[in-house]
Amino acid sequence: MSMFNPHMSVLEASMQVGEGSWPKASSHPPTLRPAHILLSSSNLIHPNAEPVDPKIYGGFLEHLGRCIYGGLVDDPKDPSPAGVLEDKKEAGVLGEGELAFRKDVMAVLGKEGELEIPLLRWPGGNFVSNYHWQDGVGPFADRPKRVELAWHGVESNLFGTDEFIRYCRETGCEPYICLNMGTGSYEEALAWLEYCNGTEDTTWANLRRKHTGVDEPHNVKYWGLGNEMFGPWQIGYLNPTAYSVKAKMWAHGLKLLDPTILLVSCGCTGATDWDREVLATLLPFVDMHSIHNYTMFGHNPDIAYESNVFSPAGSERQIEICKALIDLTNHDRSQQKVPARNVKIAFDEWNVWDEKKATSKNGLTQVYDYADALGFIAWLNVLVRQHKDLGLACLAQSVNVLSPLLTTADKVLRQTTFYPLQLFSKYMKGGQLLQLPSFPDRYIGPTSPVWIQQNELQPAYIDAVAMIIDDSSIRISILNRHPSADWKAKFSFADFEVSKLDIHELYSDNMGAANTFEKPDLVVPSVKSHDAAAWSKMAEEGIVVRKHSWILMMFQGKERGQ
Repeated sequence: MSMFNPHMSVLEASMQVGEGSWPKASSHPPTLRPAHILLSSSNLIHPNAEPVDPKIYGGFLEHLGRCIYGGLVDDPKDPSPAGVLEDKKEAGVLGEGELAFRKDVMAVLGKEGELEIPLLRWPGGNFVSNYHWQDGVGPFADRPKRVELAWHGVESNLFGTDEFIRYCRETGCEPYICLNMGTGSYEEALAWLEYCNGTEDTTWANLRRKHTGVDEPHNVKYWGLGNEMFGPWQIGYLNPTAYSVKAKMWAHGLKLLDPTILLVSCGCTGATDWDREVLATLLPFVDMHSIHNYTMFGHNPDIAYESNVFSPAGSERQIEICKALIDLTNHDRSQQKVPARNVKIAFDEWNVWDEKKATSKNGLTQVYDYADALGFIAWLNVLVRQHKDLGLACLAQSVNVLSPLLTTADKVLRQTTFYPLQLFSKYMKGGQLLQLPSFPDRYIGPTSPVWIQQNELQPAYIDAVAMIIDDSSIRISILNRHPSADWKAKFSFADFEVSKLDIHELYSDNMGAANTFEKPDLVVPSVKSHDAAAWSKMAEEGIVVRKHSWILMMFQGKERGQ
């Protein structure tokens, strides 16, 4: 989590233009050309690729704003009623001074909850670069309060490593810990890993046993080698050479201590000289490479809608460039007869973030409106479409901070972005991608960031992704980004017999519509079910995707001949 302009990089700096030099928004074409889409269950994009991994729907928790205190756990400054909190007797582990988990939030974030989140990244974010894990373990009365330098607050340390692990275990989420490579030391990082995963009769493993009362280790599999170490907003930031040398040493020691862990190197946007140099050094030592990006950060207000719905195209290109840098490094290694390493991308911070709405002063609380939801859906389509090269992805963040969820002491609000995430995390996983045609109508106007336009990426108005699951379900996400034109398509299947169709639709005439605690259901998807006979008629007439709307089509059936 950073305060930088995530669209900028060393490679892009020469493309900057002043606020006054933006071209005037071009008029959108008045209509969109209809399409006929033929789908075949055997027409896979990458036949040998693994199915879409649920870990692309991971979450992120940082000690920032009300994410932890008042989000995950009770806030001592604004306590929740007993009915919202876990029962201390039932929990059986709460010590004197420990803050109870919020049951209402857990029911949403859990792997078996509404959002089915498979993984949680913690404790940061910028926060981690001045966080010392020993402050957050042991008796609560003995935990020191510390000045928090990243977001200019005071950290109570009442939520630390053991509480995070217990939260993950109770929600079913996989823990992912980011190491402090700012003010932290090599020895401190090794001690943290030993505390979490040690099984021998050693100092730090024994301290964990003392604190938790059980012999079982935390078994943390994913470890990040620092957060955004490239940026001057980061405490202890480094140049890429210095970072690479430091991270190489840390990675070597951490893998010696526990060879089973997966390490994530610290990247930038994936399309920078930082990423290139870090990958060239660390590829043999890491399992994933982290990249971050936020759309709407620093956008041009004159093209706010266009910035929201088309900017994720830039992030998709950054994934592609990052994969190319990984391939380039492997190519160079092959010249030395060294085997290639299948290092994946960890897109462990992504979201729609308007920094004028969500500021450090309000704890990065952003009220998401309908236009934001459309931009958010464009992000989700990108993650699914590029899943082959992603090891994981983390929405920044999971509650109260740039989040689909907002809380008061006794309520949880599901924002406009909640519902697309819920439908994607539930239905758009476990399948293999199907071929879709290229849609000809393209947006050619000004973009934010400008390099999308200058590199002629020209994102299509229709943004779609499709997958098949177990030869019995075909699912298609279709986003119509045109502000005023409907789009019509006919769908037919070469080898699939439809028995049922469910269509989820998100639509509003008001771009600024937002769910509030007073009106929590203002922007909610509708769903309609159709049997085989109804679908037969619809197939002849075609499906209409309304202007500035999104649908998720879920076909149930079987391969013909089965």
